[in-house]
Amino acid sequence: MKNIIFDLGGVLIAWDPDTVYKKYFANDLDKMDRFYKEIQIDKVNAKLDRGLPFNEGLTELAKKFPKYHEPIHLWKSKWIEMIGGTIDGSIKILESLHAQGYPLYALTNWATETFFTYIRYNYAFLNLFKDIVISGVEHEIKPEPEIYKILLRRNKLDPKDCIFIDDKQENLIPAKNLGMATIKFASPKQLQDELKLLGISVDI
Repeated sequence: MKNIIFDLGGVLIAWDPDTVYKKYFANDLDKMDRFYKEIQIDKVNAKLDRGLPFNEGLTELAKKFPKYHEPIHLWKSKWIEMIGGTIDGSIKILESLHAQGYPLYALTNWATETFFTYIRYNYAFLNLFKDIVISGVEHEIKPEPEIYKILLRRNKLDPKDCIFIDDKQENLIPAKNLGMATIKFASPKQLQDELKLLGISVDI
């Protein structure tokens, strides 16, 4: 019986900041892309995922780029609008695995402020996991190996008995190096097919 470890964002929950910034920049995609590239907010977001408070991280960034003060702070004030709901086919797979008795775990890069405010208690499927390791709580993030080891140690898991599912290739590498089987998520149907290749049948 394999332990199956899911990423959350991009696998079970849709998240896309473009939803907010397309509106802000009136669908001028060139302006939006310049904003992203100039301020490199993805690097700041990684710090938020590691546990840096939003106000601290965004205020510091706005000081460096004062012309973008307003859109930078939308990263917090409009964050909930970046959530696109659940990826329903993936939820069905998760429920099918749970019904069959597979031990389920989650390993996610997520800021504590947004996870516990908007996510943890608003999505019932999260209760199907035996444990959820959150980067903002642990102050470690994927693809750094330590956060994977935290999950394994805390739950006394043998990596050879684990399957790790993530939508980013770079996050699969440490899991594979530790001895886990890995699946790069692209769609629920593709995930269903990949699991079948590993001897696990699920419904969607």
